[in-house]
This record gives sequence, C-alpha cells and structure tokens, in this order.
Amino acid sequence: MNSTRTSALVFITLFAVGSLVGCAGPSSPTSTPSSGLSPSATPTSTPTPAPEARVEDPADPGTWIIDGAGVGPIDVGGDFASTLGGLTGAWNNDTVNCSWSAWWTAADSSYSISFVRGTESDTAPIREISVYSAAEVPAAVTGPLTEDGLGVGATKTEVLAAYPDAQEGAATIGSDTWIMLPGDAAAHVFFAFREGSDTAWDVTVTTGTEPSYEVCG
Repeated sequence: MNSTRTSALVFITLFAVGSLVGCAGPSSPTSTPSSGLSPSATPTSTPTPAPEARVEDPADPGTWIIDGAGVGPIDVGGDFASTLGGLTGAWNNDTVNCSWSAWWTAADSSYSISFVRGTESDTAPIREISVYSAAEVPAAVTGPLTEDGLGVGATKTEVLAAYPDAQEGAATIGSDTWIMLPGDAAAHVFFAFREGSDTAWDVTVTTGTEPSYEVCG
C-alpha cells in the first residue's frame, strides 16, 4: 500500500475520532443518593378519655351516686318503710328509740350511711341522707360519690374546684364548717368538715338549711 495514502487515512481516522469526542455533551451530574430519612411527623395529641359514667348497683353502696335527689336507691321524699324494706345488707332500725332513722356500716367500718324521715308522723317522707366516716382523720373511701367523683375524704379545694358556685358556711350547733353544692332540687348536697380539717368527714343530702347535728338525740 502507498505510504502516503496510509498516513492520510490514519490522520483522517484520528481527526474523526477527536471530532466525535469533542462534540459529545458534558456528562450528566451524578445524583446525590438519598439519605432515606423523611421529615419527622408532627406528633398528634391524644384526647383525654371522658370518665365513664358510674353504674349504680342497688346492692353495692360503693357504686351509689350522691346528688340532690338522694343517695343511690334512697330518695329524698321517698317512703321510709318501703325504702328500708327494699335495701339489701345489714341495715339497722331501732324501732323503739329512733324509729325514724336507719343506718348501715361497711364491712371494713370505713364509712356508714344513714337516712332519716320526718318525725311528725310514721309516714313522713325521707328528708335527709348521710354518708360519713367516724375516722379521726377521714380518708377517701370506696363509697357513694357525686358524679364528679367526690365523697367522704374529699378536700375543700377539690370540692370548690369542681363546684365554683358552691356556698360555704358554718354549723349552727358544733364547730363544723360546710360547703353546699348548687342545685335546683328541693334538697342540697353538703360536704361537712371538722374544725381544723379540710377533709370531708360527712356528705349529706338534706331538705334542711344545713346537715342535722344529731338525729336520735
């Protein structure tokens, strides 16, 4: 082969390859690999569940509700004899010395319940119901409570926080103070506190202007 022709072919080939390389576009930028992390999710607040409504069991005073109508199955204005006859458990009624009152004490003696009819006749309606503790320093008991979960052992602060419109007063006889809950019923709920104590020892529902000092005296 003619050397001059061969050299020309080599030159042309190299020129063509160089032209192709020079015309090629710039290489695509290398993509940065993803870290695999996603933005943190905004935490959602969990609503506080509403307290379950108390379900009363007539045979279990620990489930009874205290309100202006009465305490559990014992209603203000109800018939004394039929109410007493319908209650289960060891209820007491001294027919000789205090026939207008009936009372019951929890098995562990942590609290008692009593109710009283009017003394004007044997058929007078129930006018007062009390849940109380004889403990020197009252503590919360597994007994009747208001819908807001307050009963014997509740503090003044707790009662006033739950019922800001409640009225405070002092007993006419004795040294107790009390808090009367607001309400439209004929009877009202009173939390009673011994002198020097801010823990309720007694919760009474009564048609009177304050809890009775005594019922069988």
